[in-house]
Amino acid sequence: MTREGMDETRIGELAAAYGGDVRRWPESERDAAGAWIETHPLEAGRALFDARQTDAALFASPNPAVSMDLRDRVLASAVAANLKARAAWPSLRKLLWIGGASWAAAACAGVVFGANLGGHLAAQSQADAVLDQAMLSFDETEVLG
Repeated sequence: MTREGMDETRIGELAAAYGGDVRRWPESERDAAGAWIETHPLEAGRALFDARQTDAALFASPNPAVSMDLRDRVLASAVAANLKARAAWPSLRKLLWIGGASWAAAACAGVVFGANLGGHLAAQSQADAVLDQAMLSFDETEVLG
């Protein structure tokens, strides 16, 4: 690339994206591209040729005219589609409620299971501590005589 950041490849990319008219290109690219095109007319002509041909074909094509009948039918189908979507909402809301209730039940079961397991583990830990203490302590008859 040149010091302006432009070369034939970049000009081709811009032409493919924005067309063969540099005035339609982004302002941030326009000045550097214009300077490169002026200093490299042969390369610029090759890069811009296809884009200018495509632009000419698009501008030569007729603009479609939409009839009021077609417009009304499209609007009516959009309104009907919206009503169908609203009719599906109650079943979707019911499904979401059931899913939420399922998650809440699973969370409650986890809390209950954890509390019960924690209680059993604490009791087991206390029993182990008592047994360890009993095995390490002196016999009272030895101490009292």
